[in-house]
Amino acid sequence: MAPDRSSDSPALCARCGSPLAADARFCGRCGLTIPADAVQRVPDPVPAGPGAAEGADTVADFLAGVDILKRYPVIVAPPLIAMGAVFVLAILFFGSAMGLFVAGGFAWRGRGPGMIGAAFGSVLLALVFLAAAMAVNLISSAVVVVMAGDVLAGRAPGLSGGYGRVMARLGDVLGTSILCSLIIGVATLFLLIPGLIAAFFLMFAMPAVLLGDAGPIESLRRSAALVRDNVGRALGLVAGAAVACVVTWVASMALHVVPVIGHLASVLMSGVLVAYLTVVLVRVFQTVPRR
Repeated sequence: MAPDRSSDSPALCARCGSPLAADARFCGRCGLTIPADAVQRVPDPVPAGPGAAEGADTVADFLAGVDILKRYPVIVAPPLIAMGAVFVLAILFFGSAMGLFVAGGFAWRGRGPGMIGAAFGSVLLALVFLAAAMAVNLISSAVVVVMAGDVLAGRAPGLSGGYGRVMARLGDVLGTSILCSLIIGVATLFLLIPGLIAAFFLMFAMPAVLLGDAGPIESLRRSAALVRDNVGRALGLVAGAAVACVVTWVASMALHVVPVIGHLASVLMSGVLVAYLTVVLVRVFQTVPRR
């Protein structure tokens, strides 16, 4: 009789199938909490082809994202805070622009110089508003990256700690964002497809900065290398994100039928979607093979 080798087999996560230490309390790959009775031991796993493995990894990525948000809903807070901040900035912008036009009209009694000055001032205000709104959204996304990285490392995420770590690397965060925007923008000038390809290869740049301690240029190189070496997994991430966006858009349109509450629920869904996709992005970044 052949000896029973099941006790020598690796412990596997019940959700994603990753190897676990004997005393593991959470999965380092998908972040799932592992009770003692949830660990599975598989004597002779059947090897799957590369395509099947990548498909299973993609499903595990998105399931892990749901599980992480359920256990740590605070991760949704940064996008919602950013939406509120941008709303306040928009009110300030429109109020200031109207004030300029009113002041210009009174000063010059509606004549050309006053209105031209008001228009010029409004353009400057619009540029300031756009820059501030982009910075607020960038910082909120970066905070979600840090918080998701904490969860996958087995640490509880915190808002203050997340914002503190992002502000400590703010120069690298802004530099990476500017470089990505320039590359994608220049590529888009040559048609839409090159721009999409550039965005595809730069998707891991921000996690590389905040979780991999890379500088702006190095983060671009790491992101491109990770995507190149894991094209199937990266395409799965993009496809899943597209499906999630379409589902959220349909649900948002349905909610708009309900006055006020429906619009608020739609805003909440948008914040949850941003946080969810960022968490999934970070999980893929942390778990794809490196060469």
